[in-house]
Amino acid sequence: MRVIGTLTLLLLGGGAAVPHGAVAQEAVQRITLPEALESFARNSLGLRIARAESAEIAGMARQDRAYANPMLVVGRESLGHAGADYWETTAGLVQQVEWPGRTAARSRVAAHATDGVAARFRADSIRLAFEVRETYARTWYDEEAERAVEQAASVIRTVAEAAERRLEAGDISAYEARRLRIERLRVDQDLANAVLRARAARRALAALVVPDAEAREVGPAEGLEGVPPPVARGVALDAVAGRPDLEAAAREVDAAAAATAVAGAAWAPQPTLNLGYKEQADGFSGAIFGVNLPIPFFDRGRGGRDGAAARESAAVHRLDLRRRQAEIDVLTASDLYESARGRLEAVGDDLFADADALLAAARAAYAEGEMTLVEVLDAADAFRDARLTALSLRAGAWVAYYDLLRAMGRAPEAEG
Repeated sequence: MRVIGTLTLLLLGGGAAVPHGAVAQEAVQRITLPEALESFARNSLGLRIARAESAEIAGMARQDRAYANPMLVVGRESLGHAGADYWETTAGLVQQVEWPGRTAARSRVAAHATDGVAARFRADSIRLAFEVRETYARTWYDEEAERAVEQAASVIRTVAEAAERRLEAGDISAYEARRLRIERLRVDQDLANAVLRARAARRALAALVVPDAEAREVGPAEGLEGVPPPVARGVALDAVAGRPDLEAAAREVDAAAAATAVAGAAWAPQPTLNLGYKEQADGFSGAIFGVNLPIPFFDRGRGGRDGAAARESAAVHRLDLRRRQAEIDVLTASDLYESARGRLEAVGDDLFADADALLAAARAAYAEGEMTLVEVLDAADAFRDARLTALSLRAGAWVAYYDLLRAMGRAPEAEG
């Protein structure tokens, strides 16, 4: 009875084991989800890459619409015959001239390309922000899962230790002792894996939100509470038109159309103007003016026009394809969210309460001598499974909600 009394005390909380992750938790930086998104906006390496790539494309677009630079030409000819010297010095500028319609079309190409780059960067920002939210939710789940496994493991370890003492006293069978011994090994392995998953999740969150900081692990400072708000399917579908990736595709169509106009004007040869000054040894000097006009005899730009028309057609079809893919993306995300939210709403906090009540009832029943060690073991396993299921339902619903916001093209700052 002394052994049973000691076990009862431990099961009731008098000798709870120290969580395995307690030491690691001391070095964890805690952060809320809004703080994580704010830190991500300032420090994210992925966002810096996207911003740099966008700046590169925008710079190239601006360069493409730049006017040709003039060319300075300076020359001197020294001639002689029968002891007489003669020379000519020439200095001037050579400028290629572009017809106004083609210049305006190139400017439109650059403007649409720049707008498309800005929209594409917003799309990248929304995608990366979803990764932050998803990682935050997954980290919360992994940490809570570690606590649930640790709580169950604490009970199982205590039961297993008591079983060894009761086996020596002849109170239980060898089968029960072996069963508990094996279960303890299994739960210790499960706990070690849970600790590793939680640490890996915190490192992944740190890499997203504070990549330059000394903190190697970042964990949630607050949990995922309640049920995410409902989002009607019609509202989600209406938001498709505002997705920044579709705006980027539309600007690509506009840029391709302007590029077709540029290619269409290629049949008109671009003249080159020469303006300079010549001075000769005999004292004669004066201005020089000339025009070079290519003759479109062999190359009339037909291939360039066909290629530009094909690129414009591809851009139109690409926009249609992306629009359909966006609709499918929203419908799929909406289905997943409705399913996940419905399951969580049906269960609510009941599963959490049931899991706690199950373990408490098992402890009380064992204290009254109404439950065997193996039955307590089964109750601890049932508590762990119920707790993990409840955590998975809540984390899954919030991740599905964040994914639906991503599919709708909602940036964090645009949500209210």
